[in-house]
Amino acid sequence: MDKLQKKVLLLMAWALIGISVSFAQDDLDNDLRDLLNDYMDENEPAVVLYLNYDGEEALVGRGLADLASETPVREQDLFRLASISKVFTASVVLQLVAEGKMELDNPIADYLPDELVKHIANAEVATVRQVLQMTSGIYNYTDTDAYYDAIDADPLHEWTAAETLTLIYDEEPDFAPGEDYYYSNSNYNLAQIAIESVTGNSLAKELEARIFAPLGMDSCYLETPEVFAENIVRGYELNDEDNLDDVTEINDGTGLGDGGIVCSASDLGRFLPSLMNGKLLDDAMLDEMFDTVDDGEGGEYGLGIAYSEGDFGVEIWHDGASSGFQSYMTYLPDEDLTLVILTNYLDSEIITDLSYDALALALGY
Repeated sequence: MDKLQKKVLLLMAWALIGISVSFAQDDLDNDLRDLLNDYMDENEPAVVLYLNYDGEEALVGRGLADLASETPVREQDLFRLASISKVFTASVVLQLVAEGKMELDNPIADYLPDELVKHIANAEVATVRQVLQMTSGIYNYTDTDAYYDAIDADPLHEWTAAETLTLIYDEEPDFAPGEDYYYSNSNYNLAQIAIESVTGNSLAKELEARIFAPLGMDSCYLETPEVFAENIVRGYELNDEDNLDDVTEINDGTGLGDGGIVCSASDLGRFLPSLMNGKLLDDAMLDEMFDTVDDGEGGEYGLGIAYSEGDFGVEIWHDGASSGFQSYMTYLPDEDLTLVILTNYLDSEIITDLSYDALALALGY
């Protein structure tokens, strides 16, 4: 066989491989699209689903990005991620620890203004680790009546991280640091202030430089007053009459370390595999991130990350809900599988069942 014949056969082989991969890609897309169609109507608020497994990548969406204009969602549309942002904030802190600029077992007070520390119970003694791990005992600002009263009084108010923490000034702690676990958003606004104190930059700039740009997450940004609700789909929740209200412009603390990132599903899908494969943190810092405690609900919580074992094996995940949006991302390390689900309907119950069925479909259960 001469060189030309070999080259022709090689090209034919690669073409056939490409065709088979394309068919597999189409099959996964179609299967997930059928699954999503079974779950919802096209005239409802939207859901976008991204899945990456075994060399195949699928991105499907259904529903409306804007109910008023009846605009269908596009797969690359942007959604608020809410508390998924905590994993990003924790990752920045761990990078600073690796650089010797912070210490996990030092008090978070070392990196905070004295005025803040003296008014927040446990802030003087809780460590950076305990803050990220939700074992600081620091009171949750979103549990206060004052928080909801403030939003009702001025839905457009532009919150700062420090301002949210004034709502817990002189509140009693939930417990002594390290004695228990309680999910408190206050922890991650303290972490934001610490990051900004140590770096001299805004959290938005640090996220862009340390995570979004290096990973090619080009659609992602931290929502701030300068880019509030920029290019995102509209967000909805049910009112007392069971009608859907557009709550996109209500500012309930968007843009903060506890829940401020905006992103597309496919760009978010880059994050957990990159994190787990050492592109953001080395092995030592990943080990610290997975210093977990019992979350009281059958899983574990580490430094900004949730860990559980279920029907599909180990899952590394986080979810979020805020301002008319819900979000969910999970990574199955044993399968190298990533799943992201985003919706612009705060009161939807679709994510739990849809995520299970999407994983079962992909894994052939």
